[in-house]
Amino acid sequence: MYLDKIKQWSESYCEDHDLFLVKVEQIGDTIEVSADGMNNITIEECGKLSRYLQNKLEEEEEGDVLNKFSFNVSSPGMSNPLILPIQYRKRLGKKLEILTLEGKEIIGEVKQVDKETVTLLEIIPKNKKTKEEEKMIEHHLNYNQIKKALIPIPTNFKKK
Repeated sequence: MYLDKIKQWSESYCEDHDLFLVKVEQIGDTIEVSADGMNNITIEECGKLSRYLQNKLEEEEEGDVLNKFSFNVSSPGMSNPLILPIQYRKRLGKKLEILTLEGKEIIGEVKQVDKETVTLLEIIPKNKKTKEEEKMIEHHLNYNQIKKALIPIPTNFKKK
């Protein structure tokens, strides 16, 4: 199937160009390819991957795919949930919002990442009303416990 081929070609291209493939999916009449890198991915790199895939489709006589579907190669973007462990590793030392399968919301700094788990440090601020001191809670989560993980949108914009 053409999606499997596109995924294989994308993975191969990404390995050769210090990138990683996040996902390949068909949404209606659009084929979406999402890739990233530890140092982010540029528009130019997305364009090169797109041209590479289009050339491969034409070479493999899968060119009719290009006539039937529109083709979109992009980075995952901040609003899309994290899918792969490497995306969590990219967030080491940075904040992440996680919703667990049990419905618990955790906002914390990514401290450690491996193939099966991510460790977050959640800081609960001092509460003046209840006189509770600041708490630091370390959460060790298996990826299969995570319903959704998002990069928080910054809200503390500085005025010039």
